[in-house]
Amino acid sequence: MLINSSPFKIIVEQETITMHGSPQESAGNALRGRLVLELSEAIKIKSIGLSFQGKSKVVWHGDSASKFQSEEKTIFQHDWVFLQPKPKKYHILEPGNHHWDFELVLPGSLPETITGCDNGSIEYKLKATAERHSLALNLHARQKITLQRCSFLNSEDALDTVVSSTWTDKVIYDLSVDSKTFTLGDEISFSMDLRPLNQSLRIHEYSCSFNECVSYTVGTHKRTISKTLKNVRGEKLRWNECLWSDSLKIRIPESKEICHYNSDNSIIQITHELKLSVIFVIYENRFIELRAALPITITLTNDDMELPPYREYDPYRTHSYGVSDHLENVDISLPSYNSIITNTSSTYSKDLTPPPIYVV
Repeated sequence: MLINSSPFKIIVEQETITMHGSPQESAGNALRGRLVLELSEAIKIKSIGLSFQGKSKVVWHGDSASKFQSEEKTIFQHDWVFLQPKPKKYHILEPGNHHWDFELVLPGSLPETITGCDNGSIEYKLKATAERHSLALNLHARQKITLQRCSFLNSEDALDTVVSSTWTDKVIYDLSVDSKTFTLGDEISFSMDLRPLNQSLRIHEYSCSFNECVSYTVGTHKRTISKTLKNVRGEKLRWNECLWSDSLKIRIPESKEICHYNSDNSIIQITHELKLSVIFVIYENRFIELRAALPITITLTNDDMELPPYREYDPYRTHSYGVSDHLENVDISLPSYNSIITNTSSTYSKDLTPPPIYVV
């Protein structure tokens, strides 16, 4: 739980919220927290509000395939009003620690947070504003929220770890992996069996690459960019009873900035696949290439999730300071903006209990 030094701050139970299951099947999850205002002196406030907002941004520059496209939109928003504005009136907040709890159930269909992609992003943020009178600066607080997804293939897809086919009546191939679901930093074991139907074929070289494909959508326009994140070349080709075979290992990058989790939404889609390339020599100096792909899923697993600690939370121990409504012309000595901002020594006072923390 992050506690910043500002007297006006947003404290959340979890900065990272996990959705379980696909967007179609996830039940969602809850965002909980508290808006805190610490005052050393009384202050006039017109209103206090908080908003949770998700925004997407997609931009790509024109080339021979597509023209310039750009779209920035709000994909989700929820607002809370803790102190209602009243005509010609102000709320007077006495010295002390004032707080307002909030809770929101987020739909499981929301797209995950996506950053680090070349042409787009999806981000979520809490923003709070305490509006003051016309001669004073408003107070603001912000907190980023990360949405992540732990999704698993169904049993039928999870068992489908083999691709078998015949290539141009020249080769029968079988490609297999130990699993269809991986996470960042995992090592993939990739096996191939090649049975030549043309006895004049010889293998010149072969390799396996791990690719990430990101598709961006703006209206009816779509752009797809594929990158090779890792590549390994085969070195130990075995020949046994008219069959070439080998097993390759390829490591998935550990960094979220290099490799992203799979994501399926209408704005940014991210997929991954293993691609096999085998170059054959046929006859003398004639080369032909076999290309085959095997899709895999990069996802968050239960082992990757950091659950917040747990402790007993008794809301009745928390004291809420009262809020009084007064006319604007009430004679009250107001603190300066700088005096509020520089009063950053306290975090939680004895009168203020933070939001609940959970322990496994």
